[in-house]
Amino acid sequence: MRKLRLSAAALALSAAIWFLTPLRAGRNDSDPKGSQAADAAPVRIERVAPESVGFDPVRLGRVDEAVGRAIDDGRTPGAVVCVVRHGRVALLRAYGNRRTVPDTVAMSEDTIFDLASLTKVAATTVAVMQLVEQGRLRLGDRVDRYINGFEGWRNPDNVRDTTHVRIVDLLTHTSGLPAYVAPAKLAAQYPDRSLPDAAVAEDYAAHCPRLAEPGTEYRYSCLNFIVLQRIVERMTGVGLDIYARDNIFRLLGMSDTGFLPDGRLARRCAPTTVSGGGELCGRVHDPLAREVCGGVSGNAGLFSTAEDLAVFAAMLLSGGEWRGVRVLSPLAVEVMSHAPRGYERFGRTLGWDTWRGYTGTSGDLLSESCYYHTGATGTSIVIDPELDLAVIILTNRVHQSDGGSVARLRSEVANAVAGALVEP
Repeated sequence: MRKLRLSAAALALSAAIWFLTPLRAGRNDSDPKGSQAADAAPVRIERVAPESVGFDPVRLGRVDEAVGRAIDDGRTPGAVVCVVRHGRVALLRAYGNRRTVPDTVAMSEDTIFDLASLTKVAATTVAVMQLVEQGRLRLGDRVDRYINGFEGWRNPDNVRDTTHVRIVDLLTHTSGLPAYVAPAKLAAQYPDRSLPDAAVAEDYAAHCPRLAEPGTEYRYSCLNFIVLQRIVERMTGVGLDIYARDNIFRLLGMSDTGFLPDGRLARRCAPTTVSGGGELCGRVHDPLAREVCGGVSGNAGLFSTAEDLAVFAAMLLSGGEWRGVRVLSPLAVEVMSHAPRGYERFGRTLGWDTWRGYTGTSGDLLSESCYYHTGATGTSIVIDPELDLAVIILTNRVHQSDGGSVARLRSEVANAVAGALVEP
């Protein structure tokens, strides 16, 4: 039988068999001008026996087997998995190792991960939806209303025929913008600018070639969310890191979540790629976010723990409120979790992904109401409103060489969780 490699912390937890105790996130004492919540109260989300929220605990143990296979196969050095139902944690476990070079460090439940593209939904999308529900922003607004000179798509047969990019196009990845731009290309194109400079990425997005007419093709693009970041910053007068800290994470008590983790929090981070330039630990893995946007970017740069994301998921599942604090209105959550009218064929909600046949993040058994997102570093979060369920998987699959893959693991864990659900 394959030997399951859990961390020491996870083994201790297994021995206790789902003891009932509240979870606590650490405090952050960073500079108040930084991106973390310095004075947030400790996160408290109840941990319960799986059967109390409708799971068969033996069947739920198949999550351990799925993660163990991924570690044994070399798909990731380690992982933390969290399952949330009815606003409580049914499973929170750490597996394998946080670090394997130059020494081995076991994974722990409070490991902080580079969330990569989960930044798009946990920070940028929520910020945009808050501005929408405040009446300050409309999904149908043209982007050039907020960014002067932002170009639309010109009909090659009639250059006077222009289709403008709108906020909804950015959120659903149907803007026609390229998927990405390498920092080296920007450095060459803007030789008079010194990087990092987020305005460079904005200017590039405003004028780069449009690859399709807005609203006609799906093309996942990090540039979409950098543009959304810049719009949020223009409208609020503060950086996305500060805005998200004060209007999302601090309200929820997510004290281990933010951009640019300080030295103390960085020491709890799972390192990502190890290369000739050294490891990235507490510094965002995505080159565009790191080298051009200085670590604060709408597409990547957010760091967090599984426990903090459990609170975030519980907030969404409860209609935008957590423990008496409202982050979003129920209608904003409802609209965000469904494809906008006229955009159904693209399989995207506002900021989030849904089932499109070839993506397996939500597995085969969860409900059709699922929406989810993934991150290139090996992170994912699945929200199932119909089942009042969330599945969070955080891995360091890019450590050491960016060669691991957890695409199959996401589906296997989702199936194991769904297969363990025996009561509505």
